[in-house]
Amino acid sequence: MKKILLILLLPIGLFTNAQEITKVENAVGRQVIAGSISEDEARAKAIAQAKVDALRKAGVTEHIQSYEMLYKSEVGNKFDEVFMSDMFSEIRGAVRKYNIVKIDKGIDEFKNFYVEAIIDAEVIQYTTAKDPAFQVSIDGIKQGYQSGERMRYTVTPTQDCYLNIFNLYENNASLIYPNQFEKSRLFKAGEKVTFPLSELIDGYTLEKSAKEPETNKLVFVFTKDNIPFIKYKLNQEGDQLTTFEDISAWLFSISPDRRVNYFIQFVIY
Repeated sequence: MKKILLILLLPIGLFTNAQEITKVENAVGRQVIAGSISEDEARAKAIAQAKVDALRKAGVTEHIQSYEMLYKSEVGNKFDEVFMSDMFSEIRGAVRKYNIVKIDKGIDEFKNFYVEAIIDAEVIQYTTAKDPAFQVSIDGIKQGYQSGERMRYTVTPTQDCYLNIFNLYENNASLIYPNQFEKSRLFKAGEKVTFPLSELIDGYTLEKSAKEPETNKLVFVFTKDNIPFIKYKLNQEGDQLTTFEDISAWLFSISPDRRVNYFIQFVIY
C-alpha cells in the first residue's frame, strides 16, 4: 500500500523518562561478505552488531539475543519478527543514538572479506518496568480488505494517553497519525474514539501498489506523555516517510512504564 488515503467530503525531539544513559565509545561490529551479502548489506549488519556491542559495554547483558534480533530486523525489514515476539518484555535498554566513527574493510584470518564498523553510542537502560494497567483496545481492523475498500476502527485506552501510528509495508515505513488532517490529541481513559477522527473523512481507502496481495503492518504506540515522532520527511504526495531504524530508536527511548504498543497486520487483495 503506497499510503493510506484520506477521503474527504470537502476539498481538501525525543522525550526520555526516568532512565540511565551511558555513553559508549568505540563499539565494534563486523560482518563477513559472503554468499549473496553485498558490501552495503555487510555495512548495515556490521553497524547492527556494533549496536549490540555498545549495549554489552554499557552493562546490558541479559537477553542479548533479543537485541540482536531487533537490530537485525532493522537491516532485513523483518518487522513482524520483532513486534509479534516476546522480545518487548525482555528488552531493558536500547541504543538511543549513535555516530559512526569509522568503517573499515579487510580480510580476516580465514581469508574472508569483511566490513567492520566502529561507533560511539548513547545507551539507555530502563529503571522501570511495563505498567500492566496501561492497555488499549483496538477494534474494527479486519485481517483482509479488497483494494479500494475503506477502513474504520476504534481505540479505547484504560489511561489518558497520546498516539502515534506507523505503517510498515514492503521496505517502507511512514507515520500515518498524526497527519495534516488529523492532529495529535489526548485520548481520555475509557473513551472509545473512532478513526478517522474527523466526521468529514469517510474512511481510509486502502489501495495496493502491485497486482499481488499486499501485506501491511500497523504499529500503534500509545504514550502517557505527548512525545511526538519528528524524524520523517514529507514527499510530494504528502506521505510522512521514515525508517524502521528511526521508529525503533524513538520507541525504545521511551521507558516501558510510559508506553504500550500494538502490532496489527492486514492484507489488501
